[in-house]
Amino acid sequence: MIGKNRHVLIANKLLVAMSGLTRWTKRQDHYRYEQHHYNIPVCFTSLKWTKSRIRHMLTILAYADDQGKIDFAEDVAMAESARTSARSLHNNLKMFEQCGLMTVVRHFPGVFSIELTEYRENYRDLFLDGTSVVSKTGYTSIWHGLLSELIALDNVNTLRLALRTLVQVEKDIHVQSNEQAVLTYDEIKGFLPKYCGHKLAIQKMMSGLKFLRVSLVEDSKTFLNMVQQSVSLKKRVQDVTRPLLLEVQLSETHDSKQIKEQERSAVQLLWFELRKRVGEFLDFDALKIGRDSLFSMSDTFGATSFEQVVEELKQAFLHHREDLVHSSAHKLFFEEPIFYLHQRLKTIQEKMAVA
Repeated sequence: MIGKNRHVLIANKLLVAMSGLTRWTKRQDHYRYEQHHYNIPVCFTSLKWTKSRIRHMLTILAYADDQGKIDFAEDVAMAESARTSARSLHNNLKMFEQCGLMTVVRHFPGVFSIELTEYRENYRDLFLDGTSVVSKTGYTSIWHGLLSELIALDNVNTLRLALRTLVQVEKDIHVQSNEQAVLTYDEIKGFLPKYCGHKLAIQKMMSGLKFLRVSLVEDSKTFLNMVQQSVSLKKRVQDVTRPLLLEVQLSETHDSKQIKEQERSAVQLLWFELRKRVGEFLDFDALKIGRDSLFSMSDTFGATSFEQVVEELKQAFLHHREDLVHSSAHKLFFEEPIFYLHQRLKTIQEKMAVA
């Protein structure tokens, strides 16, 4: 079952590594090597990213909790989610271990646990800088429905093109607030194998990505308008040797950022209703549960799971009212409410994985 983490955060450096590092390194006045530019660790480049390995890595990231761990997974279920055989999964898990990507503990034939190596730094690109957390080259939030569509792509080069496009959408639209993301022919041809780098082949692969809205920039007015609106694009096209630009946008039904905003509004309303109901006999504000913490848990474990936990709490309060504070099952909620919610969400996620 894919996507128990409803919005899966994946480091751009991993998406770039899986798509293949570009051969187009020469620029007008310098060279740019992606391994250094994206701070890609050797473990990501020490193996060939085949279709099955990309599928397995995306599936593992979808199954993993917010600490990069998967407890007691079944090989058949995970292989089915990745659209591969269980044998292929085991072979790739062994390869991932050898490259230092993760640790796999085999409990029983067909049952194992996984811990991703340096999860925050490698797979989320999050680093501690004193008391704050920073990201060096960023991460991309991928909605679980889109993740399933990526895994379903049959052509490995189309899959690689999709991963690159998602990184560009994140950078151009979500970070720089441009209306669309732009990919140049040089950039695309640089990471795709030479045999499929023809313009028509690229356009055909792009048209197969139904979750994208893609248009070819063919007239000078459109080109000038785009360059004037984007400082970063102006710098990039100075190095372009082949004049082909593709404008790209994610469809609204697949855009993690837009889906998050809708879900967060629903979460806020749900929490307000609980607070209103419970406020009749409890000082709810004394629990000090921040809105950002609620949003983070909803993003990570899914709005549906979050709604289930809140509904459980509402029913418990309605049935027990003031006496709930003496309940051993809910004691943690009054002492460490964020930790209680996190534990309940994680329990629901684990049950979904077994179901």
